[in-house]
Amino acid sequence: MTQTAFDLPGSTGRINTLFGGKLPVESIYGPHGSQIYNHFTRNDRAEIDDMLRVSEPHSGPVLELACGNGRTTIPFLEADYDVVGLDSSPDMLARLSDRLIESGRPELGDRLETVEGDMSSFSLGRTFGIVLLGMTTVWNLDAENRAGLFRSVREHLAEDGRFLLTLLEFPGLDDSVAPFETIVATDAHDSVAPVSVTMIEHVDPGERRRLTSFVTHRVVDGAVTDSRIYTAWTHLITPAMLTEEIESAGLRVREIHEVSVRNQIMKHSAYVGRRRVLLEVSH
Repeated sequence: MTQTAFDLPGSTGRINTLFGGKLPVESIYGPHGSQIYNHFTRNDRAEIDDMLRVSEPHSGPVLELACGNGRTTIPFLEADYDVVGLDSSPDMLARLSDRLIESGRPELGDRLETVEGDMSSFSLGRTFGIVLLGMTTVWNLDAENRAGLFRSVREHLAEDGRFLLTLLEFPGLDDSVAPFETIVATDAHDSVAPVSVTMIEHVDPGERRRLTSFVTHRVVDGAVTDSRIYTAWTHLITPAMLTEEIESAGLRVREIHEVSVRNQIMKHSAYVGRRRVLLEVSH
């Protein structure tokens, strides 16, 4: 959906205003934004080892919701699980296909089925021993759609199966009122040209919403040839709130595991004090 400078809060909106409100604003999960997102996450092992460890006592098949570019899908395929990857973005599913080709192990695709669908409402006609939802992606859903997610998971989770989802915690979120931001500048590369990327995270505790933006400037021969903004709104929820919603949906939070964080962005000084947790859920 097209946005204007007035729709974008904080630094992202001010940068767009500097450009007369004329910068194209696109989804992070669209055809171009997904390439930037892929650059940031493709080598991110955060959560994956923990998910594999907690999954080990349980047999598949695996259903991965919001599988995206396959950062979790491929390690589970490599661990000999059969995986169904569901995502609402055909562009992200295309990134997954690209990564399978790049992996040099095309045989992994023999155990993968991809489905374009909505994780808050899906019906696949089968059950799974393991259901995954990583990268705090549950924040992409508001309360109504989270309820739909949990209903769908309950219908697709095998009786002795496990639903594993991860969540990022903001220290002091419940005590904060004023919006705050985290800004990280870096660069990305693709087959076209280098891209200067400023990642801006705008958090509004009062509204329980977060805007993640990639403000990008493509550089060719030292000159900027294209500038764009890629965005995604998310709905903040704490582990305690999420636990209450899950159990209201007829599921049980068996354990909350702390997740080791290894990716470069989360190790940035601006993110010190945050932690990521993994909720292990069953019937």
